[in-house]
Amino acid sequence: MRREVVGLALWIALCFVAAGLGSIATARGLDGWYRDLAKPAWTPPGWLFAPVWTVLYLLMAVAGWRVWLRVGLRSVAVGLF
Repeated sequence: MRREVVGLALWIALCFVAAGLGSIATARGLDGWYRDLAKPAWTPPGWLFAPVWTVLYLLMAVAGWRVWLRVGLRSVAVGLF
C-alpha cells in the first residue's frame, strides 16, 4: 500500500512539474498576442483555464500511475508518457 501511495505522489509531482514548466514558458505570451486575439463569443472566460488545466494534469497523473501499477516502468506506454 505504501508503494502505491508514494507512486501516486511521484506521478502527481511529475505532472505538476511539467505543468509548472509549461506555465513558466507561456506566461509572458498571455499578456501579448493571446489577449489581443479576436476570439469568438463562446470562448471560455480566462479564470476557467487554471482549474481546468489543474484537473487535466491531475487526471494525467492518475492515468500514468494506474498504468505504472499494472505494467511497471518498462512499458512503452510509460516511456511515451
